[in-house]
Amino acid sequence: MKIKVNKAAEELLKEKLGDKPGVIRLFYDTEGCGCVVSGVPAFHIVSNPEVLDITIMSNVPELTFILDGSKAVFFEEELILSTDPGDRSLRLSSNGQHYGMYLFPKDTRLQETQD
Repeated sequence: MKIKVNKAAEELLKEKLGDKPGVIRLFYDTEGCGCVVSGVPAFHIVSNPEVLDITIMSNVPELTFILDGSKAVFFEEELILSTDPGDRSLRLSSNGQHYGMYLFPKDTRLQETQD
């Protein structure tokens, strides 16, 4: 699986990461959707990958993207992550479809350390 990140999305994610270590999880959220195939994508910044996570290759070596391997079936093999300069949300698409617009990366690293 691969993800192509445009420059504005790269800058937004690097700003969100700041100087703390973390990885960017492509999350397939099914809570409240009624069915697992009706999920919506989201991006969470987490401290570490989990056991079932796979790495998503990207054109930005400084950013590490991960995804629960069992959720890969819901996404095409090549994804595009974009935004416009100054925008605070991300768009996830592929050559075949749009997965979501107005995706706001959520930093969950602080919550993880409090659990």
